[in-house]
Amino acid sequence: MSDALSRSLLQSARLFWREFIGAWLFPFFFLFGGVASERLGHPVLFFWLVAMPLFFWAFARASRPWLRKQVKYWHAVVLGILLPFAVFALAVYARLVAIHLQGG
Repeated sequence: MSDALSRSLLQSARLFWREFIGAWLFPFFFLFGGVASERLGHPVLFFWLVAMPLFFWAFARASRPWLRKQVKYWHAVVLGILLPFAVFALAVYARLVAIHLQGG
């Protein structure tokens, strides 16, 4: 436990990136999967059958290092919640820019 308390945020990210990668990639999957399912005409099915289970899986996996006391609480919050939210905001912004550039 004392080792976890002495780690920096970047060290925690380097050591446990495999645990957090699902949470980091989920925003892209959610955004582009939602757009694709909307075009196919099944957005509700995508949301409940694909996105929600994947969201809970990614969150459970990202919270595992903190539950095992391998990272500090705030490191888990930043890497598992705030960083994915920032990724989602950037992905939405990039999507809006792409729509604008296409003339939409």
